[in-house]
Amino acid sequence: MSDFVLRERLAALLRHALDAALADGALPPMPTAQIGLDRRGDELADYASADALRLARGAKMPPRAIAEAIAAHVAADPAIAEVTVAGPGFVNIRLDDAWVLNQIEAIVNAGPAFGPAPVADPQRVQVEYLSANPTGPLTVGAGRIGVVGDAIARMLDARGHDVTREYYVNDAGRQIELLGQTVHHHYAAALGVTRPFPEDGYRGDYVAEWGQAIAAEDGDRWLDVQRREDAEAFEQRSVAIALASIRDDLADLELDFDEWYSEREMRERGEVEAALSTLTDAGHVTHREGATWFVGGEGTEDRENVLVRSRGDPTYFATDIAYHHDKFRERKFDLVINIWGADHQGHVPRMKAAMEALGIDPTRLEILVAQMVGVRSGDGLARAGKRSGRFVTLREVLDEVGPAATRYFFLSKAIDSQMEFDLELAKREDPENPIYYIQMAHARCAGIQRSAAESPSNGSPDLSRLGTPEAALVRQLLAYPEVTVDASDSREPHRIAHYLLELARAFHSYYNDHRVVSDDAGLTAARLRLVAAVRQVVANGLALLGIDAPERM
Repeated sequence: MSDFVLRERLAALLRHALDAALADGALPPMPTAQIGLDRRGDELADYASADALRLARGAKMPPRAIAEAIAAHVAADPAIAEVTVAGPGFVNIRLDDAWVLNQIEAIVNAGPAFGPAPVADPQRVQVEYLSANPTGPLTVGAGRIGVVGDAIARMLDARGHDVTREYYVNDAGRQIELLGQTVHHHYAAALGVTRPFPEDGYRGDYVAEWGQAIAAEDGDRWLDVQRREDAEAFEQRSVAIALASIRDDLADLELDFDEWYSEREMRERGEVEAALSTLTDAGHVTHREGATWFVGGEGTEDRENVLVRSRGDPTYFATDIAYHHDKFRERKFDLVINIWGADHQGHVPRMKAAMEALGIDPTRLEILVAQMVGVRSGDGLARAGKRSGRFVTLREVLDEVGPAATRYFFLSKAIDSQMEFDLELAKREDPENPIYYIQMAHARCAGIQRSAAESPSNGSPDLSRLGTPEAALVRQLLAYPEVTVDASDSREPHRIAHYLLELARAFHSYYNDHRVVSDDAGLTAARLRLVAAVRQVVANGLALLGIDAPERM
């Protein structure tokens, strides 16, 4: 149990109270004698438990009577002002204001460590995200996946897991062939030679620019590509340009990967054949119509289960099975978290079924599906696909609003919901822009501390001088570790984004109503410690989201 996660401390008190009530006969034996609580944070209670209502059937007694028995057995604790029973059977806990205010020092002293509780059993976790095909610039949709994946990895790392961030490079297969053919068309044109544009080729100015760049750097080296080996070499030349562009965008967004895993190299090592052999030995492969098919698995559709096409090349499904076989069997990750685009939704049950067929517990594979992103500007809403050549790139958004706003806006919505990225809002420097408002809270704290340092007083902080407004603000600070735990466990970094906005609002409101630095040295010192605590929590939260905490704005 973490010292910082207050909910855990209070829940343990309720569990002990329940056990004590059972032990002395105040409650009859019941099948599932468990109890927990949630943060409420309103005028009625700071925390509340509704489990007495759930326990009523097993105990065969009114839920309010159960709640009263539990409340009567709660041990004294300096954090608790009172435990009451409300309504049909809610156990409400109100924190003690003096204890709350004394936690300011604990927050400040903890510094960057004030946050998520470490897990009891750390795991080796791979988070594979973004993994956009290297066939063009990163889109805003890919950027959203990248930012959310990075935040999830940061949260898991903060919980004590051994986290590997991985980008799966789809540098083989039909799409790469199309990319090579499309770039070659423009490459030849740059040298004054006409080559046919491939059917289903990639459109957009960027492809022409890549072809022109290769022509300028390599001359006519690739003009007469006859052998398949030469075509593949040109494809990889094109992929290298795409990856360089991707890496540049990721660097500006401060997204780092521990591994860049090549599909082409995986194929060359024979891992696709090895994974298919394992499936065959397990009885999950059949052959018909000249193709190889996967057999079995609830939720899989027969028409989508081709592993090797009749012409002999493996499908995306087959290479993905091999990739995950490597993750679990060779690299031995305990947990794998994938973040995929919305167009991969139908692939989820097939991959779960394939893991089970390989003898891997499918619950060890978590798949999050990101929904579409639209970009709204003065010209309206833009949403289109890469193949058409009409899409908003991540680079355009970065150049328009910067990395902090880009990250925050991507993280402000649950990844399984569609979102509109409002460029005009993201550029505003006023309270309407949430990330500006949050960063301003940190900068304001830093400014207050600078001003106080310029004319130091001899006052020592007397936290008892603080009152109800300060206690309300500290209560929000104390909620931060719980928010981070819940965000980590649910893979929902938007919870932290929302929390920081609410905290910023509370602090700005407090600042507008209360003068921090005054002629009262003792009160000034106490309020400065509060400001230091707010600044620390805002900085900690922004760091988990990968956003900088400026000292001046």
